Amino acid sequence: MAKQMKAAVIHEYGRNGVLKVEQIRKPVPGPKEVLVKVKVASLNPRDWLTMRGIYQARKTVEPLPITLGSDFSGEIVEVGPSVTKFKSGDHVFGMQPLKGKFGAFAEYVKVTESAIASRPEVITDSDAAAMPCAGLTSYQTLHDIAKVEPGETILINGASGGVGVYAIQIAKAIGARVVAVCGPDNLDLCTSLGADEVVNYREENFEQRAAEFDVVYDVIGRSGPKKAAMTMKRGGRYITTIPGLDTLVAAGLSWLGCTFLPGERKSTHLILVKPVPRDMLSMADLITSGKMKTVIDSRFALDDIELAFERSQTWRARGKILIDIDH
Repeated sequence: MAKQMKAAVIHEYGRNGVLKVEQIRKPVPGPKEVLVKVKVASLNPRDWLTMRGIYQARKTVEPLPITLGSDFSGEIVEVGPSVTKFKSGDHVFGMQPLKGKFGAFAEYVKVTESAIASRPEVITDSDAAAMPCAGLTSYQTLHDIAKVEPGETILINGASGGVGVYAIQIAKAIGARVVAVCGPDNLDLCTSLGADEVVNYREENFEQRAAEFDVVYDVIGRSGPKKAAMTMKRGGRYITTIPGLDTLVAAGLSWLGCTFLPGERKSTHLILVKPVPRDMLSMADLITSGKMKTVIDSRFALDDIELAFERSQTWRARGKILIDIDH
């Protein structure tokens, strides 16, 4: 087996011209890790935010050079000596834990066995690679944090992006009423995914509504707990994937049992997605049952990954951007 592989690497931080596709040493799995031959990977904002150096002050980020990419689907070609759940030849999908780990934009990626799940035969590599980070973010938000109940009303702000399209479908599978906020070009998309109502953010500000929502899920971080407070019912939950300082403070108060509106029992929460295999398989079940589908904005070859990054950084992607590694 070759000791070199093609990978998308950064040797320095920056917005442009720092992402290079080059030959690097193929990784060797540790005792509890597996080596996966990547078929398809998917792009997340985390990748280009890391490229820009947004996280470089955090001790959890790997030292340069970094092979980017966290979501993937492929076939195991080697297992560490302490791996018990998988073997060579298994088809798996998953994501690197959000602790500075990357490596999926490459022909091979090493990953801990606790961060992957077996890919059902009826699920394509494209479906499997698209799901992990974006899908898990919404799945864990709605099930574990918001604890959405059938009949509740959830507003999804940024509903047409990679995280939002999964949120619409997962919420509908739970039995919630979904109000999707998006741009005018994506109203039909959100409706087709099951949204009960779509709001064109250019024509209406949802923050002017009063006591309507049980949950406000702010995927793009452009609202905030104070702005969203009056839109929520008593006991409402505000969750965001991109917190500002006010959100961090409000989330801390909620964790301590306090609220930002006395007597209303409204709370603020943050989501830090985790690669839980059980949750990945639950999402795969939603796809096989026809309750959820993957929305692919575009796909690129590994050699053209810079174009994929440019597309993602526009914030205009409808669904997921995929990178075909083995084609």
